[in-house]
Order: sequence, then C-alpha cells, then structure tokens
Amino acid sequence: MSDTTEPTGLRVRIMRQGGRAAQLLSHLCSGAFTGRLEAAFDGTPTWNGRRSCLLLSFDVDFPEDADVLPQLVEQLASMQGKASFAVVGRWVEDYPDEHRAVLEAGHELVNHSYSHPELVNVPGRFVSRRDDLNPRRWETLSIQEKAAEIAQCQQAVQGTLGVDLAGFRAPHFGNVDPRPLYPILNELGLSYSTSMLATRGRQLGVPVMEGDVVEIPVSTCPQHPLSSLDTWHGLYAHGGWHLQDFGEVLAQRLRTADASGGITNIYLDPKDVSRIDMVPVFEALADLRDDCWVATYSEFATWFRAECAT
Repeated sequence: MSDTTEPTGLRVRIMRQGGRAAQLLSHLCSGAFTGRLEAAFDGTPTWNGRRSCLLLSFDVDFPEDADVLPQLVEQLASMQGKASFAVVGRWVEDYPDEHRAVLEAGHELVNHSYSHPELVNVPGRFVSRRDDLNPRRWETLSIQEKAAEIAQCQQAVQGTLGVDLAGFRAPHFGNVDPRPLYPILNELGLSYSTSMLATRGRQLGVPVMEGDVVEIPVSTCPQHPLSSLDTWHGLYAHGGWHLQDFGEVLAQRLRTADASGGITNIYLDPKDVSRIDMVPVFEALADLRDDCWVATYSEFATWFRAECAT
C-alpha cells in the first residue's frame, strides 16, 4: 500500500482551515463534505481481506472512566474483535485493578500521556471527584514536556501492569499537529499514533506512514464533518448534538464505511457509554459480519505496516 498525491480542492481547504465559518458550512453541507472524506478511500485495497474496518477505542480520561472499565469490558464480550483503551498513566497507578480488567479481557491499552493536560472540571457538564487534575493546555507544553508526559505514561503502565504500550493518542488532539511527536514516539518504541482528525490527515481519513510511525486518523461525525465522532460531541457539545440518537449515528458511520470501503475510527468515554443506546451499533456489526474487520490499533498498525512494505 503506497501513499498517493495529497487531496486538493475547495472542500479540502475548508476542512483543513477549520474555524467557526468552516464548521457552519460543513453543518449546512454535511453530505458534500462527508462525501469528500469517503472519496479518499477510493482505490484503497480491502482491510485485511474485509471491505471496511472498525477501530473502536475508549479514552479513560477521568477516574470515573476507570471505575466502569470492568462493566464495560463485559458489555463488549459479545462483540467480534477487541477494542483499544487510551489510558492515563497516573490513573493506571491509582486504579490498577480496573485497568487490569481490560487486559484480562484481551483488549489493548494505548498511551494517553501521564497526567492528561487540560483535564478540567466543567460544572453543568461533568465534575470529577478528583480536584488534582492537570489544567495546563497540551499545546502549551514544550516538546520536552510532551516527551516527558509520554515517557512517564510508558513507565507507569509498565511498572504497574507489566505491559509495554505500542501506540499513542494525544490529549485534546483536534487542533494540534502531532507531527513533531513522531520522533519521540519512534524513540520510545511506539509504532503508531491516532492523534489527528480525518479532516486534517495527509490523505484525509486514510492511514499513512509518517516515517516509522503509522498515523491512523480519527473519524468525524457524518452530520458534522469537522467534529470528531466522540461522546463529547454527541452528548455534551452545544447541549449534545446527538443526545437522543448517538447510537444511530455511530451505526450510520459503520454503514457509510462499508459503502465506501473505508475505516471507522472512533473513541468514546467509558463513563458515558451507559447513556448511549449501543443496540444499533451491535446490530450494524451483525449485519456487516465478515465485511467489517474489527481490530485493535496494534493489530491494524502491524497489518498496515506490512502492507506498506509490499
């Protein structure tokens, strides 16, 4: 699998620029923008022999996310394939049993920094029981501080659970350029990153090799194509864009990927999964059956790297 020429055109320029005006335009013309994102998959081969691919992940940002991990992995037991869990090093140290339950169920842990900078309580939306959160913005950290956050998370997980993490997701990555981090990831032995929205990806939503690191872009909302398809967007932003139908929107994303031969790469917050009707998602996966490869990031990155080498 080789990279092609970078996508161009007005819709791509608008998506890359971002901003309020671009957000509004993408909402009004969501079909046109989603169509451009899906067109990026034209000509791509099958994903490990399947027409589409689901990379389901969960961001364990708060202690309250860690609390529900044992119940969440039980809920996922009936799903074909495994999921990936982006974990915060200090919470792994404080709540080892909850994180160990993820590993025992066969799922993957992903480096999500040691302290998750810009983790704040927002009264009226969510307030954690912990008041020792890190309020610093990720993009204000120096490159050395970011490297220390990533390395310390690796050490915390290895020291607590005996696991070497294979990949990384940046905190609040939506408007942050992850490319300066690739040499750090490479030095720490991290083989992939999933820290870029599909709208900003070099090949939009198509994964690419960035040196020795596989970058796996995160999918955006079919109805709001400049926004990540995550629980913050669905349940909190603007009072919750998809408060009543988030499960249906996730299922729609899976069917769109099947039609385009694309990838669905989404992340949810564990503490909020109980607020989502996941029945449409599992029904869509059952309908797609062997047409959709459900994989962890490590499984996907290993396969993708081998494909790029051929």
